[in-house]
Amino acid sequence: MFKLLAPYNVCVIDVGSPKLGNLGWCYLNTHTGQEFTGFHLDDLLPHIAQGLQYSGLIIGLEAPLFVPLRHDLMLATKGRLGEGRRPWSAGAGAQVLALNLPIMVYLFAAIAMRCPSVLWHLDAQGFNGGVGQVMVFEALVSGVDKGLSHIDDARIMAKYCCTFAQAQALPPSILQPEEGVSYFNLAGAALLRAGAVIDAKVLAAITPIYKPSSAVL
Repeated sequence: MFKLLAPYNVCVIDVGSPKLGNLGWCYLNTHTGQEFTGFHLDDLLPHIAQGLQYSGLIIGLEAPLFVPLRHDLMLATKGRLGEGRRPWSAGAGAQVLALNLPIMVYLFAAIAMRCPSVLWHLDAQGFNGGVGQVMVFEALVSGVDKGLSHIDDARIMAKYCCTFAQAQALPPSILQPEEGVSYFNLAGAALLRAGAVIDAKVLAAITPIYKPSSAVL
């Protein structure tokens, strides 16, 4: 297990319609043990801004953040290797993918406005938990792992990640290498649109997918 420079804070957002109240978030301060939850993204932003002054952060969005690009068109909507029986293109995955697009831009733009010096990461390379670093990951909470509410789902994922944060490590990604497959990263596109990054290489990033494990919890 690769040791990071420092522990980091954890934020997870269970993505849904803000208007219908189908969005929930959980922010865990690894340094103090404090937990904050809510339904409105604007209430989350002060916690993120304050935490980035002394710590790194990983942000998980429970929605597909990148899609596979294959040479065979008949396999264009096939699931990503490792994500299981519910691929990103299935009904629920495709719906929340679309819902998450404007939400991501709003979130990233708001963070960038409050913390303009943030160093963004869309994969584990280069992220060491240092002050002002933010790594985005895809959260997958499904089946028996799910809670009773949107906040519960966010909390379950955040607590799983927090066990690794305290050990100054990152959780293992469930995404498996697939020969001949590249990716279109929607979180990267959102960062570009929000003006948070300027390097178009983020469009091809392979973002980690974390899934909670009862063995860790």
